[in-house]
Amino acid sequence: MTDATSPWARTAGSGPASEFPAAPHLAPSRPVYDGRLGELYAIYLRHVVLMILTLGWSRFWGRTRLRRYLWNHLAVLGDRFEYRGRGRELLIGFLLAVVMLAAWGGLMWLVWTYVFHDKPFSSFGILDIFSLSVAVIGFPLAYVGHYAGLRYKLSRTRWRGIRCGLAGSAWHYGMVATFLTFANAITAQLLTPVVSVNLARPRISNARVGTLPFAFAGAASDIYGRYIGYYFLNIAAWIAAIVAVFAILGGTTSEFGVSTDDLLKLVTEPSLRTILIAAAIAAGAYIVFSLLILPLRCWWQAYLFRYLVSHSRAGPVLFASAITTRQMWGFLVLNYLIVVLTLGLGWPWVMHRTLKLIASELWLYGVPDGAAIGQPAHRGPRFGEGLLDMFDVSGV
Repeated sequence: MTDATSPWARTAGSGPASEFPAAPHLAPSRPVYDGRLGELYAIYLRHVVLMILTLGWSRFWGRTRLRRYLWNHLAVLGDRFEYRGRGRELLIGFLLAVVMLAAWGGLMWLVWTYVFHDKPFSSFGILDIFSLSVAVIGFPLAYVGHYAGLRYKLSRTRWRGIRCGLAGSAWHYGMVATFLTFANAITAQLLTPVVSVNLARPRISNARVGTLPFAFAGAASDIYGRYIGYYFLNIAAWIAAIVAVFAILGGTTSEFGVSTDDLLKLVTEPSLRTILIAAAIAAGAYIVFSLLILPLRCWWQAYLFRYLVSHSRAGPVLFASAITTRQMWGFLVLNYLIVVLTLGLGWPWVMHRTLKLIASELWLYGVPDGAAIGQPAHRGPRFGEGLLDMFDVSGV
């Protein structure tokens, strides 16, 4: 479908959208996803085979084919999405990121040669400096890549022939996200509501469907009470688990005739075998307990998702979700098991389950004023997702 044949373009031209009509018609509806897992796997397995044959260089076209299938099988208000991205755009974006990384490597070589050479840091080699610097800049650049990648995907997405888009600066988003993440780490995760709301706001309020803007009215103060309850319940659960583990270990050692002196000797003079066994037990206990208390985390995640959705709107269209803690727990646990047990080959199943959950748990109230929505003036970035491909695991 071209711009000229768009049903909205024929009636609207390019007039501006009315952001908040006085009396919106709140007819409820849900997205519809009718993709089939077998069809999705056929595309994915072809993608994997070509990746092997081309040493990974075909992944840009494979990712594009997957997106086209997923987009084309998701419909809102009876109209399907279209994905107009191209594999070569992803390839060019990746090559530009490689050039940028090579330029950074050259800069690090100059620093090592003219700043650290024949100085106390001379034993710190060029590879060490380069690796450390990439780790440092990679953290904020991953956030920049996330935002730029979202902008690219939206700019290649059409609904009723109208291009979507994302305004705002990816670099500003990256700086804010980096600062908030470090501040949250320093405060022992107590700023999580601030981080969640302030990173969701630009992604939502800068989104567009043509000239129809989205809006976000959330505030961290609204969800702090719920988060504080979750935070201290989580701490209490971990303390109870640690006490239970020590009690079990104490009873087990007494039953098998292991004295306190023997335990102290194992701790103060551990052998390599003891260290490996202790590390394996600790890792196993952490994974098992993390799964056991995951419902507590999912209680918070489900609440946060419902809050963010209900405080977003697109002009006259309101959003709502009734996703429950049980649904979130089943979704996260099963997705994790699918990916781990299939060694990554279960990604199509995860994507399929994700869109099915969105289609079943997202409600839209109202319809957009098609006569007031036109094509956006800007067509979006020419290339896509280079930073995301370089500094993060880029999914579909």
